[in-house]
Amino acid sequence: MFAMSHPFLATLVEAQNPDGGWGAVRGRRSNTEATALAVMALKAAGDPESASNLRLGLDWLATRQNPDGSWPVIDSGSGGSWMTALAILALSQFSGFERQAMSGGQWALEHEGRRYSRLLKLWITITGQKKNLHLNPDLKGWAWSDGAFSWVEPTSYFVLALKKIRPHLEGTRVAERIRQGELLIYDRMCSGGGWNYGNARVLGEALWPYPDVTAIALIALQDHRDSEANQLSARALQGMLERVDSGLALSLGTLSLALYGQDVTKLRARLAAAFQRTRFLGETKTFALSLLAMHDGERLLRV
Repeated sequence: MFAMSHPFLATLVEAQNPDGGWGAVRGRRSNTEATALAVMALKAAGDPESASNLRLGLDWLATRQNPDGSWPVIDSGSGGSWMTALAILALSQFSGFERQAMSGGQWALEHEGRRYSRLLKLWITITGQKKNLHLNPDLKGWAWSDGAFSWVEPTSYFVLALKKIRPHLEGTRVAERIRQGELLIYDRMCSGGGWNYGNARVLGEALWPYPDVTAIALIALQDHRDSEANQLSARALQGMLERVDSGLALSLGTLSLALYGQDVTKLRARLAAAFQRTRFLGETKTFALSLLAMHDGERLLRV
């Protein structure tokens, strides 16, 4: 257990806003992403001195939920966003917040990324662009914002969130949506393993994977860890992490590889060194993820 004096924990607590939430950096307006990750990080740390900070963060999330079950990006927003997945993940860890988490799950089941229209599909076929379209446009994932096209990151977060609360959601639609999300993630995988933010190829050219997106996708697909695609991507992630010093990439990579049974001792040491060098440029999201990574926070992400 970390003491409050530990710099990762102390820095995160100091960044909390008076309203109980956290912003992108200290002093910025509270948002759902930063607050959800901070709440999970404080739970992972388990320090009694931060119990009141944790409660304020939970209250911020609970009171910012939209009537339809979704969460906006910030408290002044009205529409649901991809951050709903992170709010579900955070609140599902705590007794007394089951209703909010399940309501968020129902919203997630009812929303999906927009698919190509028939007219666009016809245009792609007529113009010969189909050979350059290296993805299945009929797969249903999730978008950054409601009504947009599906992307790997938000789809991964929603797949993970639904897997966490799956036993408490009724009906077969849960399994169907999770499977569709998984198929979309696999469909977008780069040829050598790992994931780019969008597609694996564009205009016939292979795109390169990024460590943060790859880590998030692998976390979402952890219950298929022994598959060839997962193992290929886990090896790709290990290689990518050898060449980066980003606190975000190291944190997510540590969490992901820990879930896959890898020894992450050296990654944690590099993460601590990166914090000393850069203080993660004051980014709350990275503070929270680093605290999760340093304190076996992968257990909160396990499905």
